[in-house]
Amino acid sequence: MDEAQSNSQNISHSYKCLNSKCKPIRIEEKNRVTFTTFKILGLFLIKWNEEEEMYSVHKIRFKIYYTLWFLWPLAGLGIAVLGKEFFNSDEASHHINDVIETAFFVLGYAVVPAVKTYAIYLITKHLPGVLEDIASLSEVDIGFQTPLTIHLPSREQKSLLPKKAAQKALKDRQLDRSLFVFPVITVFVSVITFIAAWVYGLIRVIEWDTLKAEWPFITMQFTYLTLPTITTWFCVIFIEWLRMVYEALRVEAEYYHYNMIKQLKETNEATPEVSLTEWKIKSLGDYVDKLQEIFNGLSEGFIKYILGINFLVFLLSSIFSSVKLLLGYEHIIYMIPLSIAIFHVGLACYKSNCLIDEYTRITSVLNNVLRLQRRNPNLIPYNELHILRENLLDSPPQVVIFGDFRIGNGFLIAIQGFIISYAVLANDVLAIQENNGTNCNTTIENIY
Repeated sequence: MDEAQSNSQNISHSYKCLNSKCKPIRIEEKNRVTFTTFKILGLFLIKWNEEEEMYSVHKIRFKIYYTLWFLWPLAGLGIAVLGKEFFNSDEASHHINDVIETAFFVLGYAVVPAVKTYAIYLITKHLPGVLEDIASLSEVDIGFQTPLTIHLPSREQKSLLPKKAAQKALKDRQLDRSLFVFPVITVFVSVITFIAAWVYGLIRVIEWDTLKAEWPFITMQFTYLTLPTITTWFCVIFIEWLRMVYEALRVEAEYYHYNMIKQLKETNEATPEVSLTEWKIKSLGDYVDKLQEIFNGLSEGFIKYILGINFLVFLLSSIFSSVKLLLGYEHIIYMIPLSIAIFHVGLACYKSNCLIDEYTRITSVLNNVLRLQRRNPNLIPYNELHILRENLLDSPPQVVIFGDFRIGNGFLIAIQGFIISYAVLANDVLAIQENNGTNCNTTIENIY
């Protein structure tokens, strides 16, 4: 009796605020600090108009921020070019570097700022429709509230299992957390120690004369990486939100699967309250369709473009920094922009991998439900369940960039290999040119 009451309480809690005209909760309202930060940085330039019931753009702020972000990397480029003139050296190797670096700047750094800033226009154009679609998810009678509060790092969804199972799962989680504390502390202390040792070693190893000559390029690197870094975090926020929603879907499906198996063992039948009826499966299908529309709007709207351009910028910056590092320990300062670029490529790949992993888990749960249906044909409507599974399989939430390259752990390894190979190749070319210049000077001296 108590268990039945517990189940009914869980179900009533799941359907809280459903079938009623509740005001849609918008994702920017649940994450005020995050979106206020992006508003200050010039990415979130829209607002909700209560009277017109639609999003509008701050046109003046858009023009100001667009102009500032366009000029920001150009300012770094100007500092690099002028600074190189002021701190030029007469050594042959530096003359060779001047030619290569100048060509590199003209080809890449003069064009890419305009291409990068175009991301702000895409966000402003497509984000209103995406936010309205997210708010409309609350209109689908699905059985649980759409998670809107975004946490980085990720947090586990609350359990929807019955009381006994939830208590056991809670004890298991508490045990896991108690065991998790010590490893976290050791990792944290190790990382802090490494950073302290690295900073101390950087101060000891770096040659300040070299830093004086290289500071224009360091400044250019930071100004060049600023906007890609911010826009990458903006995309990661929405990728993490999608992962949370797919996790909530999986938890809901696991809840019904668990209860159906339990009741079948006890009574050889499952009540409508705990089984996946035709109406519930259709509701799940409508929810999945809306979720796929949101993902397509995000991916085709701005994520595909932003991550594609950002990865190109991170790639060029990493190759340039790696070439500098291969020239000697005096260029160790270039580890900082290299670390920033690699970290953000890894962050986007990791979150994309987490999203597709959660999608794989929910398809696995549906496969288990299908197997349960085959053993009990009258329990679940097969056609609707099969259609739901096929819809999920047809449109996986796979984050891609230009050329439909999939973002994930494999892509991260490929990027790192590409950076290392091209950095070594560029370093060899510089060494060959420097040797050729030295041999020519020696031959001329012998003639005279």
